[in-house]
Amino acid sequence: MPLTNKDIETKAIELVKGERQAWEDATCFITEKVAFRMRNLIRTLRKNYWGVFDEIADPITGREKTWVPLTEMFVEWCVKNFDLDLKDVQVRTENPKLVGFVFIVRSILRKFLEKIGFGEELDLLEREIAIDGTKVWKTIKTKDENGRETAKVIPVDLLNCYLDPTSKSIAEAYRFTERGLLTASEIKGMTDWINTKEIEGTIGLSKTDAQMKNYTQTSPSTPAKYVDVWEMWGKIPEYLITGDSEDKDEVEGRVVVSGLESGSERVHLIEQIKDNKKPYEEAWYKRVPGRWFGRGPAEMVMMLQIWINIIVNIRITRSLVSQLGIFKIRKGSGITPQMLSKLAVQGAIVVNNQDDLQQLVMQEASQASYQDESNIEEWGRKITSAFETVTGETLPSTATATAVAAQSRSATSQFVLIREGVGMFLQRWLKNQIMPILSKRMRPSDILTITGDVEEMREFDERLVLELASRELQKAEKEGRWFRPEEVMREIQDARDRLQKMGSDRYAQLAESIDFEMFDPIVYVTNEEMDKGTMVTNLVSALQVVQDPQQREQILIQMFDLLGLPPYKTRPAAPQLAQPAMIQRKQNIPLPQPAEMQTVAMPAKIA
Repeated sequence: MPLTNKDIETKAIELVKGERQAWEDATCFITEKVAFRMRNLIRTLRKNYWGVFDEIADPITGREKTWVPLTEMFVEWCVKNFDLDLKDVQVRTENPKLVGFVFIVRSILRKFLEKIGFGEELDLLEREIAIDGTKVWKTIKTKDENGRETAKVIPVDLLNCYLDPTSKSIAEAYRFTERGLLTASEIKGMTDWINTKEIEGTIGLSKTDAQMKNYTQTSPSTPAKYVDVWEMWGKIPEYLITGDSEDKDEVEGRVVVSGLESGSERVHLIEQIKDNKKPYEEAWYKRVPGRWFGRGPAEMVMMLQIWINIIVNIRITRSLVSQLGIFKIRKGSGITPQMLSKLAVQGAIVVNNQDDLQQLVMQEASQASYQDESNIEEWGRKITSAFETVTGETLPSTATATAVAAQSRSATSQFVLIREGVGMFLQRWLKNQIMPILSKRMRPSDILTITGDVEEMREFDERLVLELASRELQKAEKEGRWFRPEEVMREIQDARDRLQKMGSDRYAQLAESIDFEMFDPIVYVTNEEMDKGTMVTNLVSALQVVQDPQQREQILIQMFDLLGLPPYKTRPAAPQLAQPAMIQRKQNIPLPQPAEMQTVAMPAKIA
């Protein structure tokens, strides 16, 4: 039975509403009686990092309470020790014939990442996963100032993510919904959206939390008007695409609606996703079994933060009371609290009888209170591995060399695991979201601009010459033509002449021929796959015992690649034939190949 457009839009809105209501609290059950309400937990962790109380004044004394910055200290210590930078992003290939071109891919990738502000976004991600435990990046395709396709990274606030909290990842989640705020003009600028003409913004919507009302309204005179937009990716009923109510199957799709908070509900987009690919990747500080949300240092020390706040504020209150004194006043003596408050200034209070006013003895806080503070910090260090050996603090004089070495090994192992987790996130993000965009944005001058080395351009020319010559010889072989050994050298010279006649266009063809998927680059940012220092040391040792020139050449190529240097250059040997002067290609005699073509292959796109 066919559905009207209104019926389809109504069902799409109900679908997105259902996702929002189902995962509003994001409850993760640990046992049948214990569960995490993840959104409330995230709000608490952020409050702990900022160091603020819900009620700033002590209800008994009226004194402003003091917050001990325990959470912030451990978060910053941990971020410093698993920090990654752009220099940690490398590219390698498992194909030895393509090693010579890896440094080109590496240069293009780094230049691209610098342009989209990768380093700044990475630093922000590291701090946020230490607080929230999880961070989500959304990557969208856009145009740069020159009209070329590029990528834009949009960090998604964790409180704006709606999915089954027991999902393994966003990629494998049944559905994932993102809440965001756009202005009315931004929505009207979406050329592929519908129902955008009469849309209006609303005052008082929060960008970070749908449950926080009137957060963005700073003053009545400067209202900020936004539209709440809900973008859902995942399984959707097929009838939303076909318009036939009989199609009950589910397909991968995307639904965009707006106005669920303001009440003006609209459908803007319903489409099927052919490649089943979501534009989201998430990073975790530490994975926790049974829940999608990760666990960071802020959550690890959450209960310790409560404890240390209590004991410190009690100790401060006792100290203040001890200094000011507690007095016993006889009823009817006429002594008022106002008179006592002026005691420090006036130095005396007039009494009628010596028994009218007496000071009570107040004991100092016990030494056990200070011991509790030390225990809290020690427990926090053990659970987060933020020991003095890695935080840069001065070690206590009582620490033995054995204890320091044990702490260093423990902390190093812990933060290596964290770096590996962030590194694998970057590998997924680069492979799934960034690499497919790079090959589409190449231009004729890009390679020359990136390398900036005329000598390297000459190396490219030689590789192109060998590739063109090889194609001509392969063509002759298929046609069964006869040729002489000197014809091989003539073909190479002809290819060199044709290449020179191309001029700067040869760089355009070289740019078009670089296929990142063909090169099969592997991005590694940690020693999860290999320790580069140890690997280079082993290769140097092998180089001292290997005598075969070809094996030595392979070792040098791998060593240069690991060090991030330009490819190891060898002198191409002139092709020589040990066969008689006349050779017929039908005899299946291997075609002579220059030595360089044994180690470097050129993508077959230049004719």
